[in-house]
Amino acid sequence: MSFKCPACKKEWPNSKQVARHMFGTGDKAHRAWIESQGHSYIELLLAQTTEPGNKSYEILSDLIEKAQDKL
Repeated sequence: MSFKCPACKKEWPNSKQVARHMFGTGDKAHRAWIESQGHSYIELLLAQTTEPGNKSYEILSDLIEKAQDKL
């Protein structure tokens, strides 16, 4: 099963790759989707770069999976 980016509809093999794509793209559409889910793009990105582990990727990955389930 592949996962689609909820902002641009590109497909990736798993939700963590979509999360990585969303952080890497960071354009208005991708940031807006993250914000619409109740999270701050900037705060998640800062946490990812300054805290150990991949908590921000996990949070975003879970949001993407939930969005995928709604399709």
